[in-house]
Amino acid sequence: MSRTRVASRAVLAAAIFISALSAEEAALTLDQAVALALARNPEVLAAQAKIEAALGRTLQLRSRPVPEVLASVEGLPLPGLKKDGDEVEVHLGVEQTFEYPGKRALRSEIGLRGEEMAQAELDRARLLVGARVKRAYWAAVFAGSAAAALERSSARLDALIEDLQAKYRTGAAAYADVLRARAERARLRNQILDQVREKRTAELALDELLGRPAGEPVLLATPLPFAPLDADAATLVERARTSLPSFRLAALRIAQAGSAVELAGLSRRPDFLAGFLLPSVRPNAWGVSFGLTMPFLRPGRSKGLVMEATAEAEAGRQAAAALERRVRTAVETAYVAARSAEEQVLVYEKSLLRELEDELAIELEYFRYGKTETLGLLDLHRTFVLAQIEHLRALFLYNLALADLEVAGESAD
Repeated sequence: MSRTRVASRAVLAAAIFISALSAEEAALTLDQAVALALARNPEVLAAQAKIEAALGRTLQLRSRPVPEVLASVEGLPLPGLKKDGDEVEVHLGVEQTFEYPGKRALRSEIGLRGEEMAQAELDRARLLVGARVKRAYWAAVFAGSAAAALERSSARLDALIEDLQAKYRTGAAAYADVLRARAERARLRNQILDQVREKRTAELALDELLGRPAGEPVLLATPLPFAPLDADAATLVERARTSLPSFRLAALRIAQAGSAVELAGLSRRPDFLAGFLLPSVRPNAWGVSFGLTMPFLRPGRSKGLVMEATAEAEAGRQAAAALERRVRTAVETAYVAARSAEEQVLVYEKSLLRELEDELAIELEYFRYGKTETLGLLDLHRTFVLAQIEHLRALFLYNLALADLEVAGESAD
């Protein structure tokens, strides 16, 4: 063998290997898609940024009041009352506010609850984005699987049409049978085009969620799975109550509102002021000042703070009760949908699809020997194609219901 031929084959083998690697890199599993979305999705990144904002708010809330620089002028004579020897004295100093005990601790607690709420918001954003990725991924997988099944059925019809045309030329089949088969193939082609369009739409939605360039080809490597539900509705409701971020958020809002109510009550209490002064006339002397705030002179402010905090606490309790009802309804709705789809999948997977496929193979063999009618064969073929698509659709709806169960009652609000 010449060196040129060997080199050519080596280059060809390398090209095939590189192509295979590229195809492998383009494959995207569901777990990879979810991980990619959580790393790139703007909603998740925004929720992560809000954690930093919450940390900054906590630093502000737990900080002590800012010291103030004071300057005062004393000894200014009243008009017409100035005497010899009177001196004007300037005092320079620093004053610090010392809050009533408990105020700063409550503000710090409110800030810490805010940090925990920001983390719960991030968890909720990740959960919602993950569910949306799953819905888009499964929609694309379903459409692609349906298109592939329809393509196989179309190829089966192509072979049947060739047999019919051969029989028509020999007078063993009517031309009407050829037209029926061609019409059936045209119907399948339209269905294939519809599924290809649906697949493309779902892939574009997936690209948006993943932050990928629109239209970049990708191979979705995870097929539609099926594992029967292992829990009843009550168990799933309890699981949602303990795992959904919204329940943590509701509890944290109530706790934060409770701290705000306590802090509003303390707003009626005075703060203490203390200062250190240096006089200008007597440089070897110093002085101090003391004072108290007088919130009782502004009762409307304290009353307004208490009213606002109390209303926020009540709103938090009502929101928690509404969340409980919403999650229960959403879980039970998704559970019913999952059970219904599960039963449909089992109907097809137990025996129906296999029996239809076996019977179609037998009838196709009989047709070659003229032992079955074209009309009956086309009807059986149509029934098999419909069963395939309905089986895939049931798998698709089942996995959508499982995705809905993961986020039942959650919302982006």
